[in-house]
Amino acid sequence: MKRPMATGKRRVFILGGGAALGAHPVGALRYLEEQGITPDVVVASSIGEINACVYATGGVAELERAWRGFRSLPRIFAPSVCHNPLFGLSLFSMDRLTTGVEEYMDFEKIHASPLDLHVVLLNLSRGRGEVYSKHDCADARELRTLSRAGYAIPLLFPPVRFHSDWFVDGGFAWNIPLDHCLTLDPSEIYLLAPIASQLPYVGRFRTFVGFVQRLLDVMWRTIGNMGYLYAAMEDQRFHGVPVTAIEPT
Repeated sequence: MKRPMATGKRRVFILGGGAALGAHPVGALRYLEEQGITPDVVVASSIGEINACVYATGGVAELERAWRGFRSLPRIFAPSVCHNPLFGLSLFSMDRLTTGVEEYMDFEKIHASPLDLHVVLLNLSRGRGEVYSKHDCADARELRTLSRAGYAIPLLFPPVRFHSDWFVDGGFAWNIPLDHCLTLDPSEIYLLAPIASQLPYVGRFRTFVGFVQRLLDVMWRTIGNMGYLYAAMEDQRFHGVPVTAIEPT
């Protein structure tokens, strides 16, 4: 049974999570921009949310500048008197991370931008994945809080309070939210996936370390692409909407 063709009006980009692999979408955004393809809406999670905020601030050029600066981010993991397993809810404070990434973000500009931004979160208070738009934020200050919740990796960093609930990075719960994209009046969807959806075949495991590495690779691939891997796709369309996936090679 053929599904109806898309009749939406907005081009949607999905920027998924993928830790350090989040640099991949920078090149993908540059390539698409050179083809005259830019988003009306960005749906983002985890490192993808950081990319989205920087992109909304200054485009691909600012994103490329930011990733040159992000190379020094291992210094973000610092002990904290308040944020530790004994007295808090995390191993580290987010202070160094937010200082590092927000150097490249202008929340007043993002809030006023015609580019729509949606952030995937895990609502710990209600126990479910949720998506919030920048339009759910009264001002740039609330948008900054929403942004921080989007990359608050659970256990490493403390949860962030937003609209009376507690939130963390939603990438582990709903990294590729194709279903949500259908609510955004999409004409087409571009999935800029930092994690490849297919892995090379392995016929033999020579060591325990190699076996564990393969297991982690499969788990990481599955978690990172679950919303895409198990979507009901037909001829590269999701409920009639064309989906173009750009993955690492």
